[in-house]
Amino acid sequence: MSIAPDKPGTLHQFFEECVRKAPDNIALEYEGECISYGELNRRANQLAHYLRDSVGVVPDDRVAILVRHPPTVIAGMLAVLKAGGAYVALDPDNPPAVTHRSIENVSPKALLVESSAAAGAAFFTGELFVTDVMSATLDTPDTDPAPASAPTDLAYVIHTSGTTGAPKATAVEHHSIVKTLRWRNAYYGFGPDDTTLAMPRPSFDSSVADTFCALTSGARLLLPARDRITDRRYLTGLMEHREVSHFLITPALYSRLLRGMSTQSTKALRSITIAGEWFTSSLVREHFSRLPDVKLFNEYGPSENSVCSTVHPLGASDPHVLIGRPVDDTEVFVLDDDGEPVGPGGTGELYLGGGRLARGYLGNPELTAEKFFRPPAPLFGGQRVYRTGDIVRVHADGNLQFVERRDQQIKIRGRRVDLGDVAEVLTRDDSVDHVFLLRRDTASAAPRLIAFVVGPTATDVERLRATAKESLPDYMVPSAIIPVDTVPVTPHGKVDEAALDALYSDATTPEGPAPEPATPVESALLAIWRKLFAPLAVGLDDDFFELGGDSLGVMDLVADVEEHLGVQLDNSDPYTGRTIRSLALIIEDRQSTEAGTA
Repeated sequence: MSIAPDKPGTLHQFFEECVRKAPDNIALEYEGECISYGELNRRANQLAHYLRDSVGVVPDDRVAILVRHPPTVIAGMLAVLKAGGAYVALDPDNPPAVTHRSIENVSPKALLVESSAAAGAAFFTGELFVTDVMSATLDTPDTDPAPASAPTDLAYVIHTSGTTGAPKATAVEHHSIVKTLRWRNAYYGFGPDDTTLAMPRPSFDSSVADTFCALTSGARLLLPARDRITDRRYLTGLMEHREVSHFLITPALYSRLLRGMSTQSTKALRSITIAGEWFTSSLVREHFSRLPDVKLFNEYGPSENSVCSTVHPLGASDPHVLIGRPVDDTEVFVLDDDGEPVGPGGTGELYLGGGRLARGYLGNPELTAEKFFRPPAPLFGGQRVYRTGDIVRVHADGNLQFVERRDQQIKIRGRRVDLGDVAEVLTRDDSVDHVFLLRRDTASAAPRLIAFVVGPTATDVERLRATAKESLPDYMVPSAIIPVDTVPVTPHGKVDEAALDALYSDATTPEGPAPEPATPVESALLAIWRKLFAPLAVGLDDDFFELGGDSLGVMDLVADVEEHLGVQLDNSDPYTGRTIRSLALIIEDRQSTEAGTA
């Protein structure tokens, strides 16, 4: 499918089309504030004129966005596009070192920054626009700037994990992402009557499709508070009271959110899209047992093919979780190790072709040439393809099933993580000679990343953990760092992961007698923690987060406490009561208060 000549070929023109049709309709809603399509367009236009006329932004210039306030992020994205540039959304909660590397990687012309995130921009010497200070003083026109960018110019740059310790900056052109949006809007039937709950953060590639499908279909985009995206009661409350009809979510987050969902709280919900990582059919069955009338879709696709490449409508009785068939403007090729096509029932590596491929990796022509190329085989018809590194199985009906990664990349919280990135950071420490990273699946569906470090003096675990936290996004920081004399191998010379599992258990098992809970609440919490952190032995004074707990683990903990103790914790409580003993005191106090008011 190609875009007709009378259709807008750039992302912002697609948005402007919706503005002209219904300027008074609500485009964004955030914490009680509603912004119409017309008002959002005017705000973006004022900043766009400033970026073009005062900063000198021209096509293919990058403008980074380091902002927390969600409506300002979206107005900033549109402004950069309207000015003719390409936006680069950064996560303001990342450590400054991560932000520094990301900005250096894209060499932005300017940086839109919020005062509260300014620490991440302290090193930047280019043009700064402080959104919460300077926006009110703009006196530029609020009319649409004259078009400056063409469909083949850059629209945005998104970062993914790389193999050299530096993030990969995937550069996507307007025509590629517009094709994705047109397909998604038609496939899901998005329109002005829809409300999309925006789950992915702007720095996550799924947010591009999620955000702009709403803003190019006339739908309302409901923006949750950033710090409450893992608060189950808050999210289900939004769905119930704001009549959410669709959202896109990672399976790890959805498995937790689903525990609080019912047909009553989601009466307006008509479809959910799961994307970002592999999951099992148990999640599908749980979905249909709770929400039998809500359609469930599985989308697969790397950033390098403009977010989405295949889709599959899931069913309650599906024996496998399939990633489905290619979407419009995408071709798929599954090849064996000899480069020959794989037939039905076979397994091979997935290559993608078609009109939605990214331009490549910004500033990295070698990696671009390696991953994006024109194979000589007649099968490809001379077209450019992207090698995904994903191994898939071809079913008899043409549907695809994800099997595994060919390389060391894994998915954690829906984000690609190259284990080489994590190892590279840890080996910067002079005491570390070698790092082996082990991915451990857990009952909570959130994989745990364990780092085994080898070196004669690599025993200062706290220093190594601090290094990781300073240099990596939180989802890439290992849950545990364990010094070992050597990495064990099997008689065949492969890494002995069973032996590493045993070393992990030994290293994280506290010495002395098993903990003796002093109260029924402590006993219940101990059982919950043992389930969350199995196979670790946990103590009453062990820190939840030092054991490997994270924001998704907090969701599990809060849900389990409500189920087993009948107490509704706030998501902030586990951050205050980080041990079993301290959290038990919070729960017992809550129980006493509730009993006193009964």
